[in-house]
Amino acid sequence: MIYTMHERAKQFANILSKNKGLTVLNEVVFNQIIVCAENDEITDRLMKEVQRIGVCWVGGSVWKKRKVIRISICSWVTTKDDVEKSAKSFEHALIKIQTKKSTDKML
Repeated sequence: MIYTMHERAKQFANILSKNKGLTVLNEVVFNQIIVCAENDEITDRLMKEVQRIGVCWVGGSVWKKRKVIRISICSWVTTKDDVEKSAKSFEHALIKIQTKKSTDKML
């Protein structure tokens, strides 16, 4: 059970770390991933958009004076596919936020 949650957390962190707009801030030693975007505003907007998409649930926190998104793998039945879908929701959310930011600049 613990091994499976740890493996899924490492998988999630690995996928997110490949996204240019995200930074994984912690070494995954159990089931937690701490991630942020380039600044607190984008991190907060990203968290809200991931929550709105609803593929996975994430929470916000502050770590070393920065807003972060806290991800916990809480079930041993979480599959590799679940993690891939959840990580993809971060990618979609970030694209949506970046697109809106670009559109706002044009106005």
